Amino acid sequence: MNKKTLIEQFCYLSDTNPDAIALQQDTTLVSYAELSHKVSQVSALFNTLGLLAGDRIALAIDNSIDYVTAFYAAWKIGAVVVALNPQAKIYEIEKMLFQCQASCFIADKLDQSYITQLAQKKIRLISLSNSKHEDVTNWHQAFDLQGDSRYFQTGKSRLAQIIYTSGTTGNPKGVSLTHGNLLSNVRDIISYLKLSANDSVLNVLPFHYCYGNSVLHTHLYVGAKVILAGSMAYPQQVVNSLRSLRATGFSGVASTYSLLLSHSDWSKSPPALRYLTQAGGPMGKELTLKLVASSHEATQLFVMYGQTEATARITWLPPSMLNTKLGSAGIALKNIQLEVRNKKNVRVASYQKGEVYIKGPNVMQGYWKNSTATKEVVIDGWLKTGDLGFLDDDGYLFLQGRNSDMIKVGAHRINPLELEEIINKIDFVHESAVIGIDDPLLGQSLCAFIVGEESKANLFAIKKHCNHYFPTHKIPKDIQWLSRLPKTASGKIKRYQLNRQKEF
Repeated sequence: MNKKTLIEQFCYLSDTNPDAIALQQDTTLVSYAELSHKVSQVSALFNTLGLLAGDRIALAIDNSIDYVTAFYAAWKIGAVVVALNPQAKIYEIEKMLFQCQASCFIADKLDQSYITQLAQKKIRLISLSNSKHEDVTNWHQAFDLQGDSRYFQTGKSRLAQIIYTSGTTGNPKGVSLTHGNLLSNVRDIISYLKLSANDSVLNVLPFHYCYGNSVLHTHLYVGAKVILAGSMAYPQQVVNSLRSLRATGFSGVASTYSLLLSHSDWSKSPPALRYLTQAGGPMGKELTLKLVASSHEATQLFVMYGQTEATARITWLPPSMLNTKLGSAGIALKNIQLEVRNKKNVRVASYQKGEVYIKGPNVMQGYWKNSTATKEVVIDGWLKTGDLGFLDDDGYLFLQGRNSDMIKVGAHRINPLELEEIINKIDFVHESAVIGIDDPLLGQSLCAFIVGEESKANLFAIKKHCNHYFPTHKIPKDIQWLSRLPKTASGKIKRYQLNRQKEF
């Protein structure tokens, strides 16, 4: 079963295991055969619109059966999928559509305010909601068409997907991933998670970013079931669903697990899952230990690290090593070379801090139409991640923040993650973020943003706590309260927005 692409594997499974359930959304179950039929019908619609192999088909669709159908239908005709955040503002979406030169845009709903502008750019428009506009094709029209089993035969080097990432800097770039990039990373993830057709994952992660994207494709690759569970707005409902639907797996970011432990009965009656995965930013040691202690005895926790530019995953921490290597992001995936280098781009010895570099078949081809930005991070085939850390003697990676996040107070370089982990120990602090703000004397001073109950007593408690743990230069000079922290879709804090010091 050595398939060259994910669409080839999907078509194979639809033929060999047609009755297995691929997707579940609420009470709707869709088998692999049924999903394949829907994909064929939508690919037929794409053909009637004149879309061709290599065209960019953009999606701004919430996690749904329709999202998965549109995605695989685009691949079936050899097109490139550009998955966008459906919650993004109109001007953001337009900017990315024009930048990737999209030929087609599919959305849950197309607002009248920008239909005309997009149509003038000769972008085919498809709406999942009925539209009477002459320039809009309605999604339901696809299901009156006759599809077929043929799919575009492509090679591993051909472009498959563009994922736009702003990281934490606010400048979106289109990460160009080939079919080979995706296939390699999917297979490596399947290998260490030991995924099989017997698995079913309950998913709350947005499919439009790399973590959710990998959850979707890894499970469909092995013929498993993906349960679409919406968001984390109601943590108890998520836990109830994990139990009632007998999911075997669940994936989340650190804040996902913090919510589950604090706003549900997870700890009292943990779901009998086979595995949990955590990525999308670091998870503190205390939260990691609490999650393990509160989970079912048969549940294994996989702590992982990755980047969109690396397709998704770079390292994983074997659950058996969780206590021995607590705080580590783990070891490199099977096909990835991992190094830590100094500012002179020279590899450093074990335990010496530097910047993380990786090389492997999962490294992106570059940023779409942005050779300048590509050359800054892809050097002789190596991806310069921007993350800081060190490797121990056993090859386990320990991350220590991002180059761009480091704060310099006087002569001191300070890692905000170190401070946040200590501040988050306080019971009434749900989350925190520390940034550097301009200071005429020191260059930068520390400002801590706190999500929690605001009061004079709690402010005093935070200051007292910091005085106990930190030397003078690491104590935040300013403390501000927020109802929430601004984050990317993957759960990473947008520190550049915090610098504006306003509520979000």
